[in-house]
Amino acid sequence: MIKGLLGIIDKMRIEVFPTKDYVEPPQQTIFVQLNPEKYTMKHNVVFCEGQAMGTTGSDLKFNKIEGEEVTFDFLFDSSGVVAPGKIKSGKGTPTFEDLKGDVVNALQPAIVDPFGEAATVEKEVEAFKNLLMGYNGDTHQTAFLRLLWGGYSLSCRLKSMDIEYTLFRKDGRPVRAKVKCLFKGTVDYKVMVARENKSSPDLTHQRVVEMNDKLPLMAESIYQSNGYYIDVAKNNKLLTFRKLNTGDSLQFQPIK
Repeated sequence: MIKGLLGIIDKMRIEVFPTKDYVEPPQQTIFVQLNPEKYTMKHNVVFCEGQAMGTTGSDLKFNKIEGEEVTFDFLFDSSGVVAPGKIKSGKGTPTFEDLKGDVVNALQPAIVDPFGEAATVEKEVEAFKNLLMGYNGDTHQTAFLRLLWGGYSLSCRLKSMDIEYTLFRKDGRPVRAKVKCLFKGTVDYKVMVARENKSSPDLTHQRVVEMNDKLPLMAESIYQSNGYYIDVAKNNKLLTFRKLNTGDSLQFQPIK
């Protein structure tokens, strides 16, 4: 509430992780200099297109749903008009000193020395780029990221970065830059499988026999029909479908 009264805005932050687990606290957290004015989200469904010779239409068959893509524009300004962004270790939980600095910046007007030389923005942009897309020689990967802003959260990786310099000193060194970043959502394989819970009968399933399991009931739960358990017994070379050995692994072939 105090922050709201003083006009202090919660800054968008980017958490940087070395691995895809997202379990440990982030190595570093980037607090952007200015919150983006907008962002663009893209969701893409991929189809396999089949078109018979001599026809005018395509038979679209579902292939996959690609991970979410989101584009943000980040502004960097070293002229002194805007308070700089921050890069902090770990989750970067604000301290009392951080809050005090934000209060001072909120209460006092921006004062720029008209005779002084503005600092360049190159160092801040380079540090930002290295954190988001720098190659880690230990993991042989670029960073795993988590975008956090208000209620928006996305585990992702940087796909592309465009840097546009728009304001310069007399010597040609830039003091303002707009960095357009395209992030692509990423999900750990185990988490993805748990979320999707694929149980379609046109996929191959593998089940381990547990105590009191019955083949007709197992087949019915997968195929939604009680007419396939004989085929399953044949495919798994079972002598009888009436008795299953606990611990055996059975394959349930897809329905063609």
